[in-house]
Amino acid sequence: MDDKVEDNFIEAGSSSIDMFQAISKSAVSSTFSTTQHPLQPLGLSQKQIDSITIPTNNFYTNLMLGDQDQPAFTYPYSVFWSKGANNDYGLAVSLTNANQRTYGPVNSTTKAVEYYENPGGMKSISLSAHELDDTTTLNLTNPDHFSVNVLLNKSGSTTDYLEIPLVQGTGFITGVYHNLKPYFFSNVGFNSLTKVTAPMSNMQKYNISLNDGSNWVLYASGRSVNSLSLSMSSGTKIAAATAVDELVIQVAKVPSGTASVFDKNAGMYAISANVSGTASGSSAQYSITWNTQGTSKSGSILLYALQHHKDSFSSSTKKKYAGVTVDSLTKGTMYGYSTTTFNMKETLPTNIQFAPWTSIPGMSAKYTNTALGLITKAAVSDIALNFTEISNLNTMYYSGKIFDKLAYVCWVSHNILKNTALTNSCLSKWKSAFAIFTSNKQTYPLLYDKTYKGIISSGAIATGDSLQDFGNTYYNDHHFHYGYFIHAAALIGSIDNDLGGSWVKQNKEYINTLIRDVANPSKTDTYFPVYRMFSWFHGHSWAAGLFESGDGKDEESSSEDYNHAYGIKLWGNVIGDSSMEARGNLMLAVTRRAMNLYFLLETNNTVQPSQFIGNKVTGIIYENKVDHTTFFGDLLQYIQGIHMIPITPISSYIRNPTFVQQEWSSLIEDLAPTLTDGWKGIMYANQALFDPKSAYGFFNSTNFNYNYLDDGASLTWYLAYIAGVGGATV
Repeated sequence: MDDKVEDNFIEAGSSSIDMFQAISKSAVSSTFSTTQHPLQPLGLSQKQIDSITIPTNNFYTNLMLGDQDQPAFTYPYSVFWSKGANNDYGLAVSLTNANQRTYGPVNSTTKAVEYYENPGGMKSISLSAHELDDTTTLNLTNPDHFSVNVLLNKSGSTTDYLEIPLVQGTGFITGVYHNLKPYFFSNVGFNSLTKVTAPMSNMQKYNISLNDGSNWVLYASGRSVNSLSLSMSSGTKIAAATAVDELVIQVAKVPSGTASVFDKNAGMYAISANVSGTASGSSAQYSITWNTQGTSKSGSILLYALQHHKDSFSSSTKKKYAGVTVDSLTKGTMYGYSTTTFNMKETLPTNIQFAPWTSIPGMSAKYTNTALGLITKAAVSDIALNFTEISNLNTMYYSGKIFDKLAYVCWVSHNILKNTALTNSCLSKWKSAFAIFTSNKQTYPLLYDKTYKGIISSGAIATGDSLQDFGNTYYNDHHFHYGYFIHAAALIGSIDNDLGGSWVKQNKEYINTLIRDVANPSKTDTYFPVYRMFSWFHGHSWAAGLFESGDGKDEESSSEDYNHAYGIKLWGNVIGDSSMEARGNLMLAVTRRAMNLYFLLETNNTVQPSQFIGNKVTGIIYENKVDHTTFFGDLLQYIQGIHMIPITPISSYIRNPTFVQQEWSSLIEDLAPTLTDGWKGIMYANQALFDPKSAYGFFNSTNFNYNYLDDGASLTWYLAYIAGVGGATV
């Protein structure tokens, strides 16, 4: 059957910019030696590995790792390979309700539950077949940004298999049976199976009730539909009487009173999706378009939208609302739409560039002579540091933080202090230290991984420790690590451009390569997967790479996430790439919307559970649970602070004054004075996002101690930023 793609609503005008143009289509520079990854993906043939890019941080990574039996989360559904459990070798499907969650204990400080999680291991309905047994293999084809195709092959057969396209947001889970005798298993238990009138000819429909009170529906269509006959052979098994070929089975959980919605959209199913968009000035329109097969009464499929999608929908998409809702796992209610395209609009933060910026009404830069004197004194001290010694570390993360900190010192010297001597000294030392990395001569050089197609640290290969540098070699945290390098390079590049230098031209390929690794926007660049880190479905990045997890992907630091998008935006500005700059702006706009629904919790938040809101931040958000903690400790300053760093001009765009003040009043105000290390400075720099004058008083105090500065922060930048948003009182 021919693929069907709904027409894109975006019409490119003479002044519009295609935001998804390739950065480059060239092979990766020989500066990066090549390697095969120590962890080969499962379910993919060597031919596939050699010829395609393989996403590493997507919802289905579990299916490539370990025993391949950990879940994939398509939202709203969860699926996993049963692999023999209950003598079932099919793909188990579930969609849980919010009332099935488990909540942790109430924290004495936040007065909120410490975590919540959804049940695992549920098989509401497993798509299976009599021929699938302990010789069955799970194989994958077409791994992409929004989708992957799962094949459950009978004894390695290429003709007898169950094909299941997993695509984010779809209202049905679909299986295509090839020369197999279907059966369906449930560890919840089947209560009844009823064949009813199908909504279309050449289709069968069965209503299924489960022992937990939930109602599901099964539609069958395709070439051998007339030979299908299903019966409930036991309380846990529904079986077909004969084998079928090219039979399409679709299952879905049906909320009360919404059966007609599923009837209208059955028969057509998604096989993949793609994102596109244009910008004109500060206005952007972007779309997620699902590619489909089959036919339905509506001519569309049922798609579930998250709240950040719904809030940005165009009027045309709003009209497609189908009147059905379900609970997502960690992002509130999802809303059903009969469509094949989500059309969305955003206003871009084009007004925020390099200089200090605040969303506090009426506040503006106030650089008094006293303030300029304090900033100069701090800059002299910072520039006296040995840039090479403090930056050439065995971790891209901490090296990146150092480079970004020092780049801000250079930027302040040039743009605020306008001190030529300090600027030249800072630039010279910074460029010399950074050259060690651009020539790839740091402690653990970067490599180009020909397996997954990405830039990785050689650290884990050299040490044998997969978690060296926070798991960079295994694709953890690339947007955090490389985001600091990208942002720092943008700061230095802006200065060098002002001074008529050639540094940007000389280093453009290196920085562009890091961006291609974390955020390649185009499939025409075949050297990297599209958007390794950032999820255009979830509206934020996932930090976890090639590590199995029963709770799926995770993200800890929301602020280091949007820092990488901010860096991409600024670097696009520096190199004159209007598509990259607009794309970075769009990522920021989408992230702002998503972060303030899912991560940063104002008192009136209605997306996260009410008993969790008092934590003010999620801590670590997974696909299946939310846990108010960090991977490096459970002290409150760690949990709140990891969502603050680094404080930059984009911070106030994401972390609005209302949220920051609420978090300060309820959790930080009493904590901050008790701290004695770098987290203290982070807390007070964050205070500037709603009360810059008090924050300035802290950093201007005669009792200020340099121990209050995190390794990624400088007194130069904190004073310059806070004075730049109206905080200077003297």
